Amino acid sequence: MITPLILLFELLVVLTVVYVVVSLYSRAVRKSKLKRHWKQKGLKVDRDAYVRRGLKKYDGSIRRKLILLVYIIPLGAIALLVYVMNFM
Repeated sequence: MITPLILLFELLVVLTVVYVVVSLYSRAVRKSKLKRHWKQKGLKVDRDAYVRRGLKKYDGSIRRKLILLVYIIPLGAIALLVYVMNFM
């Protein structure tokens, strides 16, 4: 009975590492896009302030929330497999 809990804990640790890596990568990509947009448009506002505002918008966006699918999809697939194997 303890083995499935240990495996679940290990899976959560791995998924957390994947979530952090994907989140940091996505934020870095967004930051570089904001810097590139600022440079291409030749905006008069301070670049750092522009990037900060853009990242603040990104933090509340749906894209950031979609990264949570890193947890939902594997755990949902495991739950579905357990259900199918036991009750069908």
